[in-house]
Amino acid sequence: MADEPGTRPTPLSRRAFLAACAPAAASCARRRAGPPGPEPVPVPLDRLPAGVRVTVSVAGRPVELLRTGTGVTARSLLCTHQGCEVSWSEPEGAYTCPCHEGKFDAEGRPKEGPPPKPLLLLPVRVEGPLVLVGP
Repeated sequence: MADEPGTRPTPLSRRAFLAACAPAAASCARRRAGPPGPEPVPVPLDRLPAGVRVTVSVAGRPVELLRTGTGVTARSLLCTHQGCEVSWSEPEGAYTCPCHEGKFDAEGRPKEGPPPKPLLLLPVRVEGPLVLVGP
């Protein structure tokens, strides 16, 4: 650092330079990593009768929960073609998309129309009386 105008600044040691830059580097690393993801959504297990499809919102998006004898599945209800909301049709035994007449089978696999990929499955874990849906 310069003590008088017109003199050259004293160079920082490597240690001093790193100490001065550490807060900025940490801030940059946090921005690069992005904000923390959404928290898992808790759903009381007793709200999920076996065999009944229940829709909940996870990060503002519709997700279907289905409890079976082997556990609970969580499936996104957004079509993989253009993101329209699909719904389960019991008579057709399929998820149907109102936008472009796409259909998915009971496992969420494309069956008809333009959807290129299966409906997304979300992580689910049961902890005591709660089902935690999401990351």
